[in-house]
Amino acid sequence: MIFTPPQASASGIRFWLRRCLRSVAPLAVAASLVVAGSAARADDSYWNSGTAAGNFWSTGTNWSNGVPTSTTNALTTSSGASIILGSGAQAKTLYVEGPLGGESQLTAGDLTLSDQLWINVTSGTTEATTVPLRLFDSGSAPLSVTANNVTLGADPGSQGGVILDSQPGGNVSLNVTNTLTIGYDGSGNYVYTSPLSGTPAGAASITAGTIQVSGLSTAGQSDYNYIGTYNAGHTLTATNLVLGVAGDQGGADNYGGNWTVGNTSLADQDTAAGNYLTITDSGTLTNTGAFTVGVRGSNNSVYVGYTDPLLATSANNGTLLLTGSNDLVIGSGSTADNNQVSVTLASSLSANGNIVVGIDGTNGTFELRNGSTATSGGVRLGVNAGADGNQFHVYGGSSFSTNGTVRVGDKGSNSFFDIASGGTATLTGAGKNFYVGYDKSAQGNFVFVSDAGSTLSVKATGADVVVSANVTGTTGDSSLNVLAVADGGVVDANRVLVGNGGQIWGFDGTIKGDTLVGAGGTIAPGISEIGLPLGSLSFLGNVDLSQNGGGTFAVDLGASGTSDFIDVSGTLSIANSTLDVTVGVFDAGLAYIIAHYNSLAGEFATVNGLPDSSWYVDYNYLGLNEIAIVSNVPEIDPSSFGSAFALLMGGLGIVERRTRRRLGLTSAT
Repeated sequence: MIFTPPQASASGIRFWLRRCLRSVAPLAVAASLVVAGSAARADDSYWNSGTAAGNFWSTGTNWSNGVPTSTTNALTTSSGASIILGSGAQAKTLYVEGPLGGESQLTAGDLTLSDQLWINVTSGTTEATTVPLRLFDSGSAPLSVTANNVTLGADPGSQGGVILDSQPGGNVSLNVTNTLTIGYDGSGNYVYTSPLSGTPAGAASITAGTIQVSGLSTAGQSDYNYIGTYNAGHTLTATNLVLGVAGDQGGADNYGGNWTVGNTSLADQDTAAGNYLTITDSGTLTNTGAFTVGVRGSNNSVYVGYTDPLLATSANNGTLLLTGSNDLVIGSGSTADNNQVSVTLASSLSANGNIVVGIDGTNGTFELRNGSTATSGGVRLGVNAGADGNQFHVYGGSSFSTNGTVRVGDKGSNSFFDIASGGTATLTGAGKNFYVGYDKSAQGNFVFVSDAGSTLSVKATGADVVVSANVTGTTGDSSLNVLAVADGGVVDANRVLVGNGGQIWGFDGTIKGDTLVGAGGTIAPGISEIGLPLGSLSFLGNVDLSQNGGGTFAVDLGASGTSDFIDVSGTLSIANSTLDVTVGVFDAGLAYIIAHYNSLAGEFATVNGLPDSSWYVDYNYLGLNEIAIVSNVPEIDPSSFGSAFALLMGGLGIVERRTRRRLGLTSAT
């Protein structure tokens, strides 16, 4: 994105062209250029406010040097101005001055500026001290201002504002051929439409080639600048929307408006932080090109759906439509940290390309909440090796669907894809896989499906869930990439494939479809990392631990016969595989049932971790389709009826408990 510095004509306004930004270069200091002093040129013309002839632009006596033309500049004074434009008003540049905290006003007609509209008054950093220009239609006299450029707040400590005030029946427009700059190096600059949301209003529109907010990064400057539409149907159209070029806390508010933008970016340079975009009150933003939240800067946010405590509106949802082939990117550069997109309050987002969280950036977040919906052409979390801790959340009855590949941890590590509280995520693309750890460098990536009603569905033809794919990369294999299912969550897949470094964890979770585990892959019920060392998993399909040299079944044993447990509705194949046992508190003489199956193929090739040689694996415990870890116990003396009876009752209790578990009548633990 190219940042265009504002250009002042050689009139009576000083302007230092300090810095310029190029699309691929960091902020650079340019040669300091001082344009003429404070005296006006001979052909510039000041507004004589409040003359007896009426406040018409076209009346020569209202100006110090006659009516401005396309080659002369028009200036207001510190007392402000109230001007009736009429048809065909023109000037080269309109410079708007004071009063501080007050405004000038244009009404009834059209104004064309061959250079620009310029408001750059030293006033402070709050909206209360800004010098605004109000474009006003009371309801029957349309107003239009067209300029080559608009610059508000060029210098540190300087401000300016434009208010498009369109009362019911009115029509106000601001049209900028090239660049609308809101806070080049100043703070507290703004352009917004009025009346505010929830109040009847007329039509208002803002059009520009490029809109750039918070340009430079001078300490304590170039922040709290924003653009907004604040009523239903108000429009904004721009080729480029840049929120925070190198400055901080630049914003854009779409309250009920209809926005069309080519390319949107937040925080173009690494000095830019805290910039935002809000879409709410049934507002819509249609973006046709690139959309990047955190190009190089950090802590930038897009809110699709937002409740404003200052505005009493009934609809707080928003819509973001990315109609081009570009990806939605959150955290592009290596310095782009903690950037986010939040879709909430029954809002919607659609992207033809991928949703990418962390190309090189870290700790980025995409979240879907409160019954919202999102679609995309794929998902990539942690694209490159340095991209760490990026997240994707589907919460609260929200629904996400993609027709493309999902890579949770492409080459990056510690990515997290979370489906909870009744959220659903669905992959619909034929032959497209859902990867948890794609490259050999991808480590510590995690997919967690939890709570009743929460589902990850991968059922398209030829589509699988793949944990630790190890598809690319030249050395080693990935490690600790985890699919976890808990508290009633469901993974519904054609197949779940677990490669070297991949693990399946769970606590009262269900996996539908066949599960195949190869060498270096592990099924380990329980989630000790969150305080649930013992757990159970239900597999509605076949489980094959014998793939590619055999995987591992890892179980923990606890007190009173409790242990990790899997229930397999189909065939459990364990030939060539390993059983790893971790003993916590255990009781000799009790059976630790670790698996139930419909049919069994093979036995564990290796068993590790049994307490001592008296313990062994029973593959058909009590004649039932169960695998248990048991110990040899002394023969019971027939004369000791009490002891035998107690042992018999204990055995029957185990059978009854396991039977109830299979029927879903009690917890697995």
